[in-house]
Amino acid sequence: MEVILDFDFKLNKAQIFQTLKSYGEILGEEEIKSLYSLLLPTVYEAAEPSGVFSIEKKDNNFHYEIMKNYSHIVYCIITLGDDCNKKINEFFSYGDMKKGMVMDAMLTSYLFEASSQLFNHIYNKSKELNLGLSCRISPGDGELPLEYQKNILEKLDAENFLNLTVTEGFMLSSNHSMAYVYGADKNLPLSKKDHDCSRCPNRELCAMKNL
Repeated sequence: MEVILDFDFKLNKAQIFQTLKSYGEILGEEEIKSLYSLLLPTVYEAAEPSGVFSIEKKDNNFHYEIMKNYSHIVYCIITLGDDCNKKINEFFSYGDMKKGMVMDAMLTSYLFEASSQLFNHIYNKSKELNLGLSCRISPGDGELPLEYQKNILEKLDAENFLNLTVTEGFMLSSNHSMAYVYGADKNLPLSKKDHDCSRCPNRELCAMKNL
């Protein structure tokens, strides 16, 4: 199992602004710019990115069709930690709805950036093992059921390593977190394409899509 804690702090400012503009009249452009600048130090301080992944031979009992042609599975978790949720909830509880919305959008951008940085580590490790990679496969996107998140967390001992659990509804206990897998096999090309947005059923609603 590989634990990654060294992440560069990067935000996609244009993407964040586009997301927030889609809220209509709730947030004006100048207000978005002002809150973005105001909250930038808070986001930097609150976010504590951690990534964990493990490349393992596929269990013979693994029965999901999407993984049938892969000899290995790469189990992955990326999280920004609990302080992010606490700070956003604090804004909402004090009626600072706009600050909460802007900070949520900023943290979502950082989460996707951190997942891309984690993928670079996965890519390099797969190359060492002479394994090619599928695109990312996320539970709940149609190819794996949402409840499979629990399997990923158990595989990576996430409760002990990251203080991350799964709720009764199979959602992750920390909002700015993701659990997902890749298929890996020596017969696959080692592609640097992390995520195939065109296959995602949520692509029309996703602010982070890249089509």
